[in-house]
Amino acid sequence: MSVDTSLFGAMQAAREGVAAQRRNAMYASKDAVSFSVPGLSTPDPAPSPTAEKSSEEKYWDWRQTQDEVETRNARNSLIQQITGIFAEYGLSSLYDTIVGFVQQGYSADAIAILLRQTPQYKERFPAMASLSAKGRAISEAEYIAFESKAASLERAYGLPMGMLGKDAITTLISNEVSGQELEDRVVMAAAGAFQTSQEVKDTFAQYYGIGSGGLTAYFLDPEKALPLLERQYVSSQIGAEAAMQDVTVQAMTAERLFEQGISREEARQGFGQVASMGALTQGRGDVVTQEQLISGTFEQNTDAQRAIERAQRARTGRFQEGGGFATSQQGVSGLGSAATR
Repeated sequence: MSVDTSLFGAMQAAREGVAAQRRNAMYASKDAVSFSVPGLSTPDPAPSPTAEKSSEEKYWDWRQTQDEVETRNARNSLIQQITGIFAEYGLSSLYDTIVGFVQQGYSADAIAILLRQTPQYKERFPAMASLSAKGRAISEAEYIAFESKAASLERAYGLPMGMLGKDAITTLISNEVSGQELEDRVVMAAAGAFQTSQEVKDTFAQYYGIGSGGLTAYFLDPEKALPLLERQYVSSQIGAEAAMQDVTVQAMTAERLFEQGISREEARQGFGQVASMGALTQGRGDVVTQEQLISGTFEQNTDAQRAIERAQRARTGRFQEGGGFATSQQGVSGLGSAATR
């Protein structure tokens, strides 16, 4: 079979022409056009030459790059800021959580709120939840300052180590005990449990049922109001001074003297006078009660002082009638009440 070479040549020329047209079209267009000729394989298109970008296109490309850099820098700065703060709180473990919140686009305020809901935060600042339930709040810095003060007071006043540990601090802060009130409590606890006389400890136990071993915890118990503790402590001192003069007074009497502003030193002097007149409570005729001696000495009670003077005169008269020595009559001066001192 003979081949028509002229037809073959025409077909070949047609193929080459189509290929040339396709290449020209690709070069002429930014977006290449794909051709498909039945029965012919099409070679891969040649890459189009890169067109020069306009000044505006170049600016927006630069602006996009700058925005990305600024965003990345802002996020890194926020991460450093927040992680630094929470590291000071002892919460470095929240780093990954902080990074995650920043990458999600949360603001610093939103992240702070979210972090306060984490288990790590609640474990670190357990009293915060109690305060929040009361509609109250303190800052983390105030919380840490309270912890530092508690630790320094524990060392300064020789409290048992751990007495003001985490559990105690949680209870104190939850009950809104201030740093100054804590110091007042610690001073009383140290004085009452470690630095005071055994007589005061014994009297406190007698009046209020708290032995010396439990005094520290008693004074630090925020359920006990500070004014009540002060009242009981000073009243115990007054009662102890009476006991050391062999004068027995009940808690009610000691508390009454506390209310009138009688100090421990005044109690020592006053009960010394009461003890010296103890004989007036015994014998025949005009006698007085111990309560009258106390009231006349400490409270300037006029009726009590008159009763004491009568008893003294009666004793003086009996000594004279019996040939004994006579004593000078000076009456009872007393210590004065809080209103007269």
